[in-house]
Amino acid sequence: MPQTNTPIQNNVFPVTVSVVSNRSGQLSLMFNPDTVELSSERNALITYTLTTAGYHFPTDGSALVISGDNNEFPIAWYVDACNISLGDYNNNSASYKYTMTVVNSSDGSTITTDPTIKNNNE
Repeated sequence: MPQTNTPIQNNVFPVTVSVVSNRSGQLSLMFNPDTVELSSERNALITYTLTTAGYHFPTDGSALVISGDNNEFPIAWYVDACNISLGDYNNNSASYKYTMTVVNSSDGSTITTDPTIKNNNE
């Protein structure tokens, strides 16, 4: 079971994103932590840093897409090619799936993975 992340300051939660390959060579995204689990404080900021050279976040709005009820997440920021941030009101104790996409800088191919954010507030 994932543990609540420790914020780096106040209510800011860092997540590293890297491109990994399985034995058959299929690429996917790996997140650390694997499930972003927030503390009970409201108004969290989740920061994503892409750590694999040769890849970048797309600028067309597809880098981070929340599934379902988007009212919990007021804004996402494209900071630069390797950093994006997401505001989370953290008003409930629900889990949210989201889709993250990165682009291979050399050939334009994309890698998409669907991790989870776990809110911990009532």
